[in-house]
Amino acid sequence: MQYIKKYFYSFQMLSFSAIFIAFVAFITNFIPNFVYYFLWQSTFVFLMIALSLSVYFSKSKLFVLLLFPLFFNLALAFPTSIFDKLSVSAFWHIAPLCTALGYLIIYALQERGLFSYFGLLRVGIGLSFITMGFIALKNYSPSMQKALDSSILHVSLSGLSKTSDFILIIALISLLFIFLISLLFEVQTQKAPFWMLLAQLIPFVFLHDKNSFILFSLIASLIAIAALVHDAYRMAYIDTLTGIPARRALEEAFLRLGSTYTIAMVDIDFFKKFNDKFGHDIGDDVLKLIAKELTLVKNGGKAYRYGGEEFTILFAGKKQEDCILALEEIRESIFKRGFVLRDKERPTKPPKESVKPLKVKKERLTVSIGVASSIRGKTPQDIIKIADSALYKAKENGRNCLISL
Repeated sequence: MQYIKKYFYSFQMLSFSAIFIAFVAFITNFIPNFVYYFLWQSTFVFLMIALSLSVYFSKSKLFVLLLFPLFFNLALAFPTSIFDKLSVSAFWHIAPLCTALGYLIIYALQERGLFSYFGLLRVGIGLSFITMGFIALKNYSPSMQKALDSSILHVSLSGLSKTSDFILIIALISLLFIFLISLLFEVQTQKAPFWMLLAQLIPFVFLHDKNSFILFSLIASLIAIAALVHDAYRMAYIDTLTGIPARRALEEAFLRLGSTYTIAMVDIDFFKKFNDKFGHDIGDDVLKLIAKELTLVKNGGKAYRYGGEEFTILFAGKKQEDCILALEEIRESIFKRGFVLRDKERPTKPPKESVKPLKVKKERLTVSIGVASSIRGKTPQDIIKIADSALYKAKENGRNCLISL
């Protein structure tokens, strides 16, 4: 149930929902025509906000990709200023082709920041595609249209798509490539281009309507902004190694606490010796394992990485006696699980023939826990100090135990 809830509120699900709602709103004529004028102004505003954020966070990939909807919206807004005369047929042929190819090439380049040689190279490539799109729109001819409309597929897709076979194939290749590569990344700024391209291709491929392009360009800009804000939040509030909330998130949680709460400080026993003996890579794996175990704490506890090998579990609205059992279960679970070391002789790939099983080396892991509950007149920072004192006593008592004050 928790996994389903997490997926429902994921960036991917929210992006899909935004695109789906926009599509339904358009085809059902839910949005009056006069509203699109205001949506058009909003599209330019949010595109500029997204571009500004991508510059601030030095995201060259998103910056360049946002130039495509900006340029084509400007082309629709000022057809006689930018072009002598913008052909409707030219727009629906050149814009999707330029966008799909541009996204394909730009996304294939590795993110190296905006203010670097590679960032400037990506900007140059993006501007080159937009320039070629501008030239193609300005010099569009019947022969160019005939070439783009040439039949390639043996089956007719005229009932499903309003674009030519060639443009449809390029669009699908771009979408598939970006989707598959985006699976390799955790950050949302690497996943957003797939949803941005999908949003823009819907009016290009299926609708061929000016208002639909305005609407989905707005959706694309909002997706970019959401991805940038989400990643900025993760950088500030999520510990990059363990994936659980960091100390800053804990301090933010303190601001929302009521008068009743319990704080547990958890420390990995003999972690420095473990780190020195097996190396920092193994030490990092241990931190990840402990963090994962702590997230499973019951009774409403939430785990945070406090710093180093020390973690904090916050029980909002809970008294100390309500939390002891849950903490003891976690301590016991870590003790029983231990940590399995990867054998150096273990092959990286499964052997073709059966071999004698290698010995599994298992190291014992334990944690010490100090617990304190809210006291009238004391701040959460004061309670952490009390819990830290309890943790110190747990260390003195032989470790692998829980002390409450």
